[in-house]
Parts: sequence; C-alpha cells; structure tokens
Amino acid sequence: MLRLIFLIAVLTVFSPIAYGLDQLPENVYLKNSQQGISYGYYYGLKDGKIWIKPNESTTGIKGEWKLFNGTGVPSGKDVPSFKHDDKIVEFSTDGTMIVAVSSTGRFYLWQPTIQENTTWEEEIGSPFSDALYLPENKSWSFSFSVLRAPWKRLTPMHDIVTYWEDIDGNKTQFGLTATIYVVAPDGQKIYFTDTGLPATFNRAFTSPERGAFIIENMSSAASTIFVINETGKMYTRIIDAEIEGGGPALKFTYKRGKRTKDDEIVPIMDAMRSLPLPDWREQEPIREVLDDQMKQAAITNNITILQTGEGNAARELRIQGRNSAGEYGYYFKKIFDLSWNFKITNEHFANEIIIKNYLKEARRGRILDKTYAGRLEQIFAHPLQVELIDFYYFSTPATLRVHIKDKQFDMKFHTVDQWVMTAQEKNSPELVGNPAGEPKLLQGTLEIPEGLLNSNDPDIKETIDRYFRRFNLAAFAFQVIADNKKVFIQSKIIQRASLSYMDYDFRRRITMDLVNPDSNSIVIPDLAFTAMAKSSTLDVPRDWQSMTKKDIPQIEKLIDLNKNVLWKMKRLKLKSKFEHIKIGLMALTSAGIYYICDGIINLIGLPSYTILTSNSYINEELSEFGGLSYTGGDIMLDPARLNFLLAFKNMPDYKKAQSIIKQRITLLNNLRKILSEK
Repeated sequence: MLRLIFLIAVLTVFSPIAYGLDQLPENVYLKNSQQGISYGYYYGLKDGKIWIKPNESTTGIKGEWKLFNGTGVPSGKDVPSFKHDDKIVEFSTDGTMIVAVSSTGRFYLWQPTIQENTTWEEEIGSPFSDALYLPENKSWSFSFSVLRAPWKRLTPMHDIVTYWEDIDGNKTQFGLTATIYVVAPDGQKIYFTDTGLPATFNRAFTSPERGAFIIENMSSAASTIFVINETGKMYTRIIDAEIEGGGPALKFTYKRGKRTKDDEIVPIMDAMRSLPLPDWREQEPIREVLDDQMKQAAITNNITILQTGEGNAARELRIQGRNSAGEYGYYFKKIFDLSWNFKITNEHFANEIIIKNYLKEARRGRILDKTYAGRLEQIFAHPLQVELIDFYYFSTPATLRVHIKDKQFDMKFHTVDQWVMTAQEKNSPELVGNPAGEPKLLQGTLEIPEGLLNSNDPDIKETIDRYFRRFNLAAFAFQVIADNKKVFIQSKIIQRASLSYMDYDFRRRITMDLVNPDSNSIVIPDLAFTAMAKSSTLDVPRDWQSMTKKDIPQIEKLIDLNKNVLWKMKRLKLKSKFEHIKIGLMALTSAGIYYICDGIINLIGLPSYTILTSNSYINEELSEFGGLSYTGGDIMLDPARLNFLLAFKNMPDYKKAQSIIKQRITLLNNLRKILSEK
C-alpha cells in the first residue's frame, strides 16, 4: 500500500511538462536534473528521453545531439520494469555513468565499467540487489569515484579521481564508489546510498553547522558534496560510505598521523585511514557580488561541482550568475582556491531566481542534537551517572559527560554508520531513528582529552583508569543502538588489534542505557497501519443522526470492512515479524560463518592476492580476509540482535491503528443497536 501511495505521489509531481528541456542547448555548463556534463559528453533530457553529444570544449570533437544508446531510455532484457509508456523524468551524471529516475519514481543505472557489453540495470545494491525508489526530496545528485583498473574493468572515460586524502593527508585508492545523495525535504540532512549498500536511503549525514544550515540546492562529484542556502552561503565536504568509516574489510584509526611516505598511494584494502572525516568547509564569498554597488553582479542557486583530476583538490565549483558588467555566465574556482573567476556564456536567466540578500542572515533549521541521560555500568564496579550531550545519530562527535561526586568531566564520543546486509525501513528510510520505526545502528569510539588522561585529581584519575582508559581511541570499540528516545551503548569484549597472528584486545565491558528526557514530545507519525485505519471508507457516516432502521445493512457493511482491515493489519504485522526473524537468522548465520573463517585465518595466516599489475601506482594487492578479520563479527551480530528485537516489538503505529479501528467498531455496533430500537 505504501508503494502505491508513493507511485501516485510521484506521478502527480512528475507531470508531462517536467519531462525535460523545451530545447536542447548548444553547450552545457551546469549539472542539474535535466542536463549533465562530463569530460567526454554533454547530456540533456527532452521528451522523457536522455540525449547526448560530444563535449567539444574538452575533446575537440564536434557532434549533434542524438538519443543516448539509441533509445534514450532504459531498454533491453535487464530492465523489464521499464514499460513502453514510461518516461525518464530526472537524471544525474558523473563521469560516463548515468542514474535516471522514471515516471514511476524508480532508479535505473548505466555503469560502463565492466568488460562485458554494458546494459541498463534496474536492480541496485549489495549484497542483495533490489528496486530503488527516489524518496521525497528537495534535490538529489549522483557521484562516481573510481580507480583506473584496466586489468579488471574497462573505464572508458577521462574522469578518474583515483584516490582521496584523509584528514592527515594519507592517500588511499578508491575502488568503485557510485553514490546517490538526496537532500531531505527540510534541507537539514542528506540521505545517501551506493551500489555496495542495501537498496535504501537509511544512511545520512547532517547539513553544515550540525544541521542548522538549510540546503536549497546540491551538486556532487567524486564523493564531494557542494551545497548552497537561500542567501548564497556555500559549503563542500567529501564523504561516502567507503570513506565514512563503517565499511567492513576496511581499516580505520582515530590515532592521528601521516603514515604514508611522500606521495605514496595505498591500495584500498591495505590502507589504514585516519578518522574523523574532515567536516564541512565553508567556501569563500564571491567578492564581485558583495562589492558591486550597482547590483548588477548576482548569483542563482544553480550550482555544479565537477571532478577535474586526481585527489581531493581536483574539483571545480560553478555557480550560475551575472557579473558587474551585466554579462551572463557562471562564477567558478577550484575547490580550495580563495577567489572566484567568471566565464561568460550568454545564457540568460530570469531575475526571479537571483539570490536576494547575498550572504545575509538565513533561516536556521531546527536543533537536531539531543541530550540523553542514564547510567554507565561495569561488573564489580559502582555505576556512574552519565550524559550524552549534543548527540544525533546522523552527526558526530557528541560529548560524553561523566558525573562523580560533585565533579564532572567531558570526553568526545565519535560515531560512524554500521554496515548491515539488509535494508532498514526500506520503504520509509526517514523512520530510521524514529521510535515508530527502527533505531539506527552505529559504531562508537571514545576520545579522552590529554588533560584527563594525566589528571592529578584522584577521583577523576581513578574513574578514568577504572572505566575508560582502555577504550581511548580504540576504533569502533562500542556498539550503539540509537533513536530519538533512547541510546544503548555497549563495549566489545574482544576486538582484533591488528592483522598479526592472534592479536586481540580483551576489554572489560561497560554498558550505557540512556534516555532523552524530552522523549514525550517526540512525534509518532501516521504510518502505514495508521493510514489504513484512518481511511474515509471505514469511517462512521457523517449523517448518522438522520439514519433509520433501513440503514442497518450499511452499518453492518462498515463493521465488516473494519474487521477485515483489522485482520489485514494482523497479517501484515505477522509478515513483518517473520521478515525480521528471517533477516535476524541470516545475520546470525553470517556471523557464525565469519567466526569459523576467522578461526581458520588465525590458524593458517592471512591470504593475500598476488599483485595484479606491475604498475605500483595503481596496484590492488588485496588482503580481503584479513580486513574482514580486523573488522570483527559484530557487524552481523548487531543487526541480528536488532531484528529479533523488532520481531517481537509492539509497534506504536500498529497499536495506534488497532485502537482507532476497535473504537470505530464499538461506535458502529452501538449505532446499529440504536437504529434497531427506533
């Protein structure tokens, strides 16, 4: 039913006039949902089809617009869901990859990076691919980060970013990371997924200023996000699932330092990456717009980011605008440059879309961070009163505050996403973190300030030594289950310390059970069950007071309809229960297989593939099993635990809907009784 409602909404929003440009342009300078640009090509959407022509400015090749791949739409045996009368309503490109959204709201992917003949794909995600639908959004964009790997796949494009640099300048090769970013309707979050994740948008990160910045538009390229607000303030950030910190088989550390020599680029599976990720970077203002007394210079919120080479700095930012001479075009600069230049294109735009009050104070988003309070417990030790301050499961870090006697001290608590095999709240990803849906699964790391580690206060020193010192900067030593109401934090007892033989750390466990004191104000939205229960077809007739005995059959029909919906809800709830049990068993089985493999690895050593190319610049020497061994089995155990919990949880949405229908049946029975006595 949710899917049907969604499709109707999509078809309503995407009216025929939204099926592309009225006329394909001579050149393309900016990316949006109707046009795209890469080193090799221009792309345009017209009449519900994608068109393509050579990018003459970079390739020197002249050409005319023609339908992409001969049809302009997903076609072939691999996309049976795309019907004859379906249209493409939006698309986004990076490199030569295309992600398109049809008039049904479904994503389709063109990925020309394999040795076989490339075809459109309709199933997205890993380890289990599935249909992916565009959720309600303010804007969305696609990004493609890839390493040139001619021995493994063909990459017939110029847009190769190759590597990224962490916060300490360590360079790590990309694999193949194809990411779709979606700005939430409130502009305060960006949901994302990629082809290596389950097909849903249940991962997210907040907009700049911890979500207070309201995004008006977004563009992305090579895992880098470019956003702008209503007054023209701009930020950029590099982030995707591969580098964010939660990926299995990849190694991360919070112990900061430059570990690579000179310009060494480390293979993806061998690299030890520094966390946390760099935060949002505010982009420099456009001085010409600020200083123009005649108010000719102006910008719109039509922005674009393009990859231009290798590494974090190889990005160009573009903003549609007008200079102080009244000429139309776009402002541009490299991502870390301090000033902007202007290119004249003579592409006019309406004054109505010009950003007013450039860099004046803008609207602020609601506060997303929350404070949770509760107890920390450790076996054979006194419990502690603790608070988790400024915590939000899509933002990091938070502050862990410990109270002892009449004193308190603060430590940093970093979090990253936890990889899961299956989708959380696939049809309603916005419910991840809402008590009506599912809690968010995270991994946590504690960072203790030097002043506390070396404190001379006997109470603080004793508390640090007894409860916390062993966890300092131990990457992902904590499992976190969080929503807007509660946060449960539990440390891992056993954790691999390195890839060396039998090198494990054993730490006495601590647990924290924390509650948001304002949780009573959390809004439980009307979800699937409540929507069913509130259907107008089930309601008591408005003219019930004028009814007579002859209307009893109508009342009895309504009673039967309500009973049928109640029965249907019970079946759906049972189906959901079995689905959670199935996912839990899958995760539990996977964890068992992991521990068997890990035991074998510790007995025979860590296998490594041979070097796949003699070119040391792009080699991919892999120690995949070693990486998985380093990650640990908790990435399977936590989802198993969560899904078994959800299987037997009485969902607030179901309880609310059940109450509505039962009360209505009671009212209808009473009405029938009154009518029979007339």
